[in-house]
Amino acid sequence: MKMITLLLGILSPLSFVSAAQPDPGHTANAQAVRQTVQQTPDRFTVFDTMNGVSLNDTKQEVLAHKGKPLKVTPDPFTGCSASVYQDAAVVLCDGIVDYVHVGAAAGKMQINGSWIPLSKYRVADALGQPQFRAEDGDVYLRGHHAVKVYTDPETGRLAGVDFFDQASE
Repeated sequence: MKMITLLLGILSPLSFVSAAQPDPGHTANAQAVRQTVQQTPDRFTVFDTMNGVSLNDTKQEVLAHKGKPLKVTPDPFTGCSASVYQDAAVVLCDGIVDYVHVGAAAGKMQINGSWIPLSKYRVADALGQPQFRAEDGDVYLRGHHAVKVYTDPETGRLAGVDFFDQASE
């Protein structure tokens, strides 16, 4: 039963991915990208937050950080719900953040306050060598937290990024 719940949890974010869309008025220019790269540390020693959300945050803290979500989608199988924001989907289980998903359409993600453009190469440059390589992407571990960078198997392009507690994987 635990394995089924885990598999459903892994697959659940895929149904929320298309709902998180970038701000239509936001387009990065070359200067903004250069500034972003300059603000990004060479390597992250810990993963504390993604897009302003910590894995220790409660529902109330997420609302305080991110405001009211565009929509909330409950998952009847796990009892969790995805709060979809402009830049991410925040999945809450039992009132605590379970994981954060940033779709490729967001164009960038923020780790520990540093912005990283969502390209396979920019993310790899910022995070270093992955600890694991899977068919669908690379996994970066820092302490108990992990970031998984999903790759589209047909195009090889970055498809999305998840931030989660590695003990839940």
